[in-house]
Amino acid sequence: MDSMTVILKRLLPTVFLLAVLLTGTVLAEASPEITDARATAAYWTQRNPQGDTVLLTPSQVEATNESLRRRNDTLTDLSAMPESVSGAEVRERIEKVQAIGDFDTASQPDLYKNGSALTAYSYSFARKNCNIASLPETVTVRYGVVTRRANLRLLPEAAGWFESAGDVHYDTLQATALDPAEPVAVLGDSYDKKFAFVRTRFYDGWLAKSDFAETDRTTWEGFVHPTDFAVVTANKTTIANGAGESLLFQMGAKIPLAAGANGAKVLLMPVSNNGALKISKRPAAFDDTLHEGFLPCTENNFVRQGFRFLGDAYGWGGLDDSVDCSSFVGDVYRSMGIELPRDADQQAKSMPKVVDLSGMGEADRLAALEACVPGTLLANNTHVMMYLGQDDDGTPIVLQSMSSWFSFGSDYGKHYLRKVIASTATFLNFSGVPYINGVHYLGSLR
Repeated sequence: MDSMTVILKRLLPTVFLLAVLLTGTVLAEASPEITDARATAAYWTQRNPQGDTVLLTPSQVEATNESLRRRNDTLTDLSAMPESVSGAEVRERIEKVQAIGDFDTASQPDLYKNGSALTAYSYSFARKNCNIASLPETVTVRYGVVTRRANLRLLPEAAGWFESAGDVHYDTLQATALDPAEPVAVLGDSYDKKFAFVRTRFYDGWLAKSDFAETDRTTWEGFVHPTDFAVVTANKTTIANGAGESLLFQMGAKIPLAAGANGAKVLLMPVSNNGALKISKRPAAFDDTLHEGFLPCTENNFVRQGFRFLGDAYGWGGLDDSVDCSSFVGDVYRSMGIELPRDADQQAKSMPKVVDLSGMGEADRLAALEACVPGTLLANNTHVMMYLGQDDDGTPIVLQSMSSWFSFGSDYGKHYLRKVIASTATFLNFSGVPYINGVHYLGSLR
């Protein structure tokens, strides 16, 4: 296709919007979801014969993670945690988490709990339950391991708080979901003793005590940095813990390994014994859902891993046992050992190579994206997508976990899709302009 045709194709969304505004023409629009061959991993891996070349060796992955931690203070190497921290630091961390949801003031938010308006009592108790007033001058760090898929909360409250009475998907208290075998550093307890305030590798928040078990530091460090480990490579899978539960794990989850009695590898599954950690050894069955160690870091593995989520539900903060936009790309990267920040606005700009699109026009933005490699992140303050490449027509295609999209024809408005999809990078955003025009950063490994 010649360059003029490509330019005209890229301008079509803008031309369409202008036609609506100037002529009043109303045409119904379709979802941005692509369902043809471009929505398959094979389409992209076949176009990239060098895509299985290793980008980063294991030692380079470790160096990249250290670089990411230096660039972003939400990431932490838990093994560097001291044995005690000041109460003032814990208070600051609790208040910072409250502020994420605008829960750091006594002003009651206009939200709904269990289908009814949130009461003043519910709000004031949730804030009191943070137990800030009881923090000692020095906090002794305790050590825990998540024993079932769990929700990390912005306040020590299990029930969801929503912006409308009928909403069940967008819980404003949800920070993120944690997989079993995830280590946490415990910094305090809620007033009602049902939650603990914890640090994880990428977020602080409140974790129900029923969802983790405490242990000694040496055992805990075996989950922080296991010498030998398995990695979940499916979008999600379930594994029996040997104590009567089938545990849900999501892509990138890391489970320590040990040698069994017959020399075969066994999984060290965490089990809670009245709140204390017990290790259950389970046979390790390696297949396309569970890999011994991380996958090789390659362009084609970014593509393959991303497509394993195709069609999954959009899960705000990891709710609905699924992924939102940032946990989607985070899990893809984690399956190759790379630890990204949890939130979309931090992910692309923390990468080793960052392109700031500020001040660029659409043509320059598209040219910058065209120069990127598969796996590159496109992000603004609220959303992140993963680049696949250009199709036969020169159109940039991305994978994303999309919550909603906007139409500007006869069905003008916001439409909830709530699904992991392939789409162009030029679908119309809420302002009616190609999405690439609202992207702030492109972030990649190289």
